[in-house]
This record gives sequence, C-alpha cells and structure tokens, in this order.
Amino acid sequence: MREIPRFLLYQVIRKENVLPITSFCNLRCIFCSNLQNPPGIEVFSLPPLPLSYLKRFLPLLDGSRKIIIGEAASRISEGEPFTHPEIWAILEELRRIYPETLIQITTNGCLLNSDSLKRLHAYQPLEVNLSLNSATEWGRSLLMNDREPAKIREVVGELSKFGIPFNGSIVALPHLVGWADIAESCRFLDDHGAQTIRLLFPGFTRLAPKFLRFPPRETYRRLKEFVAENSALLQAPVLLEPPFAPPVEIDLSPVVEGVLPASPAEDAGLRRREVINCVHGKRVHSRVEAFRLIQQLRKPVLDVFRDGRVIRVNLQKRKNQPSGLIMNYDLDWSMLSRVKKIITRKRARRVLLLTSQWGFPWLQKVLPELEKTGAEIQVFPVTNHFFGGSIACAGLLTVPDFRRALLQMKSIHHLGFDLILLPGIAFDHRGRDLLGYSYSVLSNFAHTEVKAVL
Repeated sequence: MREIPRFLLYQVIRKENVLPITSFCNLRCIFCSNLQNPPGIEVFSLPPLPLSYLKRFLPLLDGSRKIIIGEAASRISEGEPFTHPEIWAILEELRRIYPETLIQITTNGCLLNSDSLKRLHAYQPLEVNLSLNSATEWGRSLLMNDREPAKIREVVGELSKFGIPFNGSIVALPHLVGWADIAESCRFLDDHGAQTIRLLFPGFTRLAPKFLRFPPRETYRRLKEFVAENSALLQAPVLLEPPFAPPVEIDLSPVVEGVLPASPAEDAGLRRREVINCVHGKRVHSRVEAFRLIQQLRKPVLDVFRDGRVIRVNLQKRKNQPSGLIMNYDLDWSMLSRVKKIITRKRARRVLLLTSQWGFPWLQKVLPELEKTGAEIQVFPVTNHFFGGSIACAGLLTVPDFRRALLQMKSIHHLGFDLILLPGIAFDHRGRDLLGYSYSVLSNFAHTEVKAVL
C-alpha cells in the first residue's frame, strides 16, 4: 500500500462524507481483501492522522449528511478507529463543529468496554456498525484471529445498556463456520437490539488460499434462502449484501425491509414488506430512488401499497433527516437519467454499455427505459480477469478487463458502435482505474468515443 495523496483525501471526504483517520487494524481477518489483492493496484494506506492535520479537512464534511468513520473509502484501506490515539479528541472536535449530525463508526468491537461506551454515549446522535462476523468464540477466533473472542458478547450487551444504536454485520462464510454459527450470530444480534443485521456475501480473488474458496452461485442462492427463512423469526431486518446477484430474479419494487423504532417511519405507521409507489406524487422506480427522495424531502407524502390497496402516508420529518426506513440497495435511477442525457447529447445511434457481471441483469431489466432515447443499445457483461475468483462487481474492473471484453465482442461481430459507456465507479476523478490506467486508451482501441458514466 502507498502513501495517500492529499487530493484523494479531499475527494473521499467531500464525495462520500467519510473521514479516514487510520488504516491500522488490530486484527487480521482471514477474509481481509488486502491479503488477496493482486500486485500493482493503487490501494492507499495512511498512518493515524493527527487531529492537527485532520482539522483542515473537517470543514469539508457535509453536516446535513451522516458522517462516517471506519468504512472503506474509495482506494483507502480502512482501519480500526479505536486504535487511533486521538479518537476521543477527533470525536470531540466533530461534535463541536457538527453538534447535531449523526456520526457512524464502524468497529470490530475489540477495544470497546464499559468506560469507552459510556464516553461514546455522550457524543449522540451516533451509531455503531459492529463487524461481529461470529458471536461464538470459535467462529470469531477462526475468522478474525481475535485473541479475546468472548469479550464481544459483553461489548454488545453494554451497547444495549447504554442505548447506543448499532447495526451488526456478518461476513457469511458457511463453508468455514457452518450455517448454525451464522444463525446463532443473527439471533444474538437480534436479542440485543441490533437495528439491522447485514449478511455480507464474501468475495475471493484468484490469489485467495484454497480454504477461502467456495462455489459463488450456489452459496449466494443458499444465503438468499437463509435470509428468507430467518427474516420471519427475527425482529431486526436481515439484509444480504449485495441484495440481488445472479441468478436471482431482478425486482425493482421499492419494498420496505424494516422500520427503525422511534423514527418518522414508525410514527407514520409504515410496516415491513409494504411497497412505496409514489413520493410526493412522483412515481418511484427503484428502492434507491424512493429512499433518497424520502430522505431529502421535508414532510414527504407517500403512496403505499398495503393490504391490496394504495393508502397515503405522511412522514413528519425534516429535510435530509433519516426517515427510519430500511431498504435494500438496488439501482440508482439517477444513473439511468445520466446515461440517457449522454446518449441524447452525443446523438448516438448505436451504443454499447459495458458493465459488470452483477450489473448486467440490472441494465438488461431497464433496457426499455434507455431505448426511449431512440438509440440501439447493447449491454455486455465484463468478466473481472484481473482480480478473478468470485469478483464480479463494477468497482474492481480494470482497463485490461474492458479491453479484453471489446476483443471478445470483435470476435463475435464487428463493433461499429458510435458510443461506448463504462461504469464510472471503476475510475477515479481523473478517469484512472485501480492500476493507474486511463480509460481514454480504449477510444483508440475501439475507434470510437468511450466515456465513463459518473
């Protein structure tokens, strides 16, 4: 990993509202992506950044949005926030500048105790994303190399005691710990009042050791079945991430997966499994569109499908205040609007959309919407050869992967497109991929205009 350039820090803070403070971690999880990355990728590491240095970046944060600490941010390797020697001073300064903004901290929980949780309580509004992975001593020791695996059960109990809202996450590796371990971990989180339980579908690269490998499609299918079976038994919503991947059928219906207690959504009487048809009279086409629109608006009015009929629901909330709705992530409908605008502006007649294997069924689903531009559009899935293994997401595609896909298409038929669009998530603001290659080289190779959709 390399020293982080200052411009990337600015970009991450302004765009993602993430405050990176350290890449150091006190554990060595066997599924950590840093251990599987092929050589040559631009992954940046940062030491514990002093508060005196961070102070120049804090004003860049958006106080109307949740401030995030401890999450992976672009190409910055995330670390454990509570290893930072000035974590409490950082939280104090954040609270001084943004007294009412929700702060979210992702942690493995090892360094928390009764005293630190008491201090955390004083910085509310605040929520914890707890990387539990297993509630059993054996499972946590195996997956995370936690030397004090029993301690986490006390920490979760203290979170409940101090009334600190928290979400639990589990990297699901049933071929290593078994389905019973995952089920017990979900029940443990639910019993202690977790707001949500996130089951993270693990990825492995071509460099992963044999013990980490598993059949991706079959494992995903069984995880979907596990979520369906256990959701009815637990109070907290169980969310599989990614929520929809091949061969699961794509459904864009804005379904409510859960409602947080004491939230505007609960006060309005919204319930799990209801479907939101319209927000403020505007038809919503996906979960992402519905969720974001509700979040942005003051006192949004929803048309909700309930018990076979559509009813009107009024949410009493401020602009940009969280609604309390829990929804799976699906398709960003604004991305389709951007694609349509580019096609129209370029007056393109034959358009090629290169996407990831996971993104392919989504774009196929909404192809009729894109074809309203009058263009002939073809969608082609790009295999991630560089990372290999089970990696199938757009953010990890590289220029060589896109070039290989174009070569494959040439062997099928002559290209002849007048515009090729790529997923913007694969590139930084300069149009460079994880290897440092610019996607502009693909224009010369394909003899047509190539553009990333941001």
